Amino acid sequence: MIRVVVVDDQALVRGGFRAILSAQPDIDVVGEAGTGQDAVAAVRELQPDVALVDVRMPGMDGIDATRHITATNTSCRVLILTTFDLDEHVYDAFRAGAQSLTDREIEVLRLVAQGKSNSEVAAELFLSQGTVKTHVGRILAKLELRDRIQAVVLAYETGLVRPGDNRSSNGS
Repeated sequence: MIRVVVVDDQALVRGGFRAILSAQPDIDVVGEAGTGQDAVAAVRELQPDVALVDVRMPGMDGIDATRHITATNTSCRVLILTTFDLDEHVYDAFRAGAQSLTDREIEVLRLVAQGKSNSEVAAELFLSQGTVKTHVGRILAKLELRDRIQAVVLAYETGLVRPGDNRSSNGS
């Protein structure tokens, strides 16, 4: 069962997400919060697997709440909600510790950002090239990126990869 806390300053939106998520057999909405401060407290108290956090709220916004949540609770994944089409929100959310990718997709993105081809990523992660291609496609779709170049830029801008990280794991 995936335990979720829904965070939005609008009660109607929180209720809508609660209804949608609660209808899923493997999701349990364990709490709600209307402010960033309340979100941090709810995550600390309820220990959810996922916090679904609105990016824009009065007082402590979703980005700051995410920073606090990820700094104090490494097991809770934060997914940022926004209706705003601004790249800066995506970058800020990643810098704060939010994830909209699976662990495997993050591994693939790191390797792609290090300049590895699909076949090199496949060999390193013991996957087929087709599976790597699928992961790359999902990364681009989830992050609304046009191509691998934008994915590489995002990985560096958010600190997922840093200059010098492209050395192979065997030290060469």
